[in-house]
Amino acid sequence: MKNLKMLSLLLLLLSFMACKKEKVASETVEEPFDITAYVLVEKGLGVADNDHVITTFELQGKAIWYTSLGFLAGPTYSYNDGVLRIYQGATVQSEFTIENQKIISYSNKNQPYSCQLIKIPKGNQLDGNTYSGSWKKPGSLLLQASTFKFTDRHFAEASFNLPVPNNQYTSIKNIGASSYINNMRTLLIMIDGKLYGTRNYANGEVAIGEFTKQ
Repeated sequence: MKNLKMLSLLLLLLSFMACKKEKVASETVEEPFDITAYVLVEKGLGVADNDHVITTFELQGKAIWYTSLGFLAGPTYSYNDGVLRIYQGATVQSEFTIENQKIISYSNKNQPYSCQLIKIPKGNQLDGNTYSGSWKKPGSLLLQASTFKFTDRHFAEASFNLPVPNNQYTSIKNIGASSYINNMRTLLIMIDGKLYGTRNYANGEVAIGEFTKQ
């Protein structure tokens, strides 16, 4: 009889713990998706097929487009029920459907084209790092070797004998950089640990770069 009572108490305790666990699970609420914590990276919209355009989402529905030709602070955006719309004036420029922090469909049907959301890290991911790779102009088979070294605000670039970082850059949400030096514009973005770049020269030529962390 004593063992039977102990078994009944044990079953009652297990039942209580299961109900409590179920209640805690039901009370867990998933945090709402905050589009301002991400940047949109699009490939194939600019002056070359492989260059990138970066869109940042600021407060009060304002967006900024960063391209290798400069940046534009005029666009606006809205995000409702998983649908992101980017406007230029009153016209919808593009539309994206987002699910589980990923883009699952988009309105742009041009080819080649790709897009993705990248979460903004807390610190500057370029600071203190060195990347090596090469630049290539569309239609050319020649590769120009290049190495970047970054501090929090400056960078150095050279094929050999990398100097102390002395060129200033503008950080883009801790994962990108833009610079304008000697009439040459450079846009850099880090995606999945690699650094990608688009460069516009003063004579109008364009180069695309890909660089690996050293």
